[in-house]
Amino acid sequence: MGKRLLRPRSRSSDDIDDVLTKKALGYYVEESVEEFDENDNVTKRRVSMKYVPPDTAAIKTVLERESTLRELKGYSDEQLAALKAELLAKLASSDAKEDK
Repeated sequence: MGKRLLRPRSRSSDDIDDVLTKKALGYYVEESVEEFDENDNVTKRRVSMKYVPPDTAAIKTVLERESTLRELKGYSDEQLAALKAELLAKLASSDAKEDK
């Protein structure tokens, strides 16, 4: 069975949240195995469902993100703007330190 390499595409934060939640809850994936003859014709195809169990790191990340969102719901727009400015300033200063 050949594997295809896919280039990463940009994803919205909603897509990332959906993927993270899926990984945290566990999911099923369909696997197919094909056998070919000497003329590259498919002689046998077997399709099975495989269960991917929940990932502990994904569960932890989902829980951390939800608690952060719950904390931010109590902030006013002005408080959120001030927090954003503070975080951007910290990010800019850390980038400046890395450039040196």
